[in-house]
Amino acid sequence: MAVIVESHCHIISPDQQKYPRDLGRNPGSWVRDLSAEEFIALNNAAGVERAILVQAFGAYRYDNRYVADVAAAYPQRFAAVCIVDALRLDASQTLDFWVKERGITGLRVVTWTEPELLLDDPRLDRLWQRASELRIPVCVLTNFPQVPRLRRVLERFDQLRLALDHLGLPRLDDGPLFSNEQALFDLARFPNFYGKFSSWTIAAAVKSGAPAVVDFFRRLADTFGAQRLMWGTNFPASNDRTYQGFVGYAREQLSFLSSDEQRWIFGETALTLWPMLR
Repeated sequence: MAVIVESHCHIISPDQQKYPRDLGRNPGSWVRDLSAEEFIALNNAAGVERAILVQAFGAYRYDNRYVADVAAAYPQRFAAVCIVDALRLDASQTLDFWVKERGITGLRVVTWTEPELLLDDPRLDRLWQRASELRIPVCVLTNFPQVPRLRRVLERFDQLRLALDHLGLPRLDDGPLFSNEQALFDLARFPNFYGKFSSWTIAAAVKSGAPAVVDFFRRLADTFGAQRLMWGTNFPASNDRTYQGFVGYAREQLSFLSSDEQRWIFGETALTLWPMLR
């Protein structure tokens, strides 16, 4: 039976003395206690066997200690993705610390900073380069207008494996052609690009009507191949269902895909980027 791998989720420690939160100027209303142990129980109930713990910028910003500690405690179940302050001159050295000293196996670049970080800013080059040298995948959280800026990154750093969180948050209200999302489909020519979709993506398609789910995800799979697509719940940032409900909902909505496509999207692609979880 295929292994189900959750590629995008967050955990938040109840112990705020050991792991104090840094909520910034705009604290997310979704930030709540979700310990590793509670999350493991939720995974087990939903049939999820592995998960990629993505640093929750809204809860901890650049303090990656909790995801690092949890991934170290449960190495056969979890891999961790960190965030560093990308414009600091020592960003590459900081990434080295989290990877080499703390066992982190992925980087997250977030553009939702003040001011907004532009993905093709040359000041990011040293960080893209270092992630490529460390052979760790990079997840990018940005809004859709920035998606075309990824072309420069993918061209310049062709050994960098880059996954776009939530597919850049497209609106998906222009089906069945989805011409407004053409910038996303244009990235298919880069073999080092991966698409990571979430509950937000599925909800956007559902909101546009039942045909949009089939039309968009069919085009997505045909354009990129299931081997470059992966699913995640975004739990608990997405929280209008139970965790088990999110897993079942995604499986139901994408049941029209072939069994092999589902095998890649719900597990094998993530295991390609994080092979230590095999």
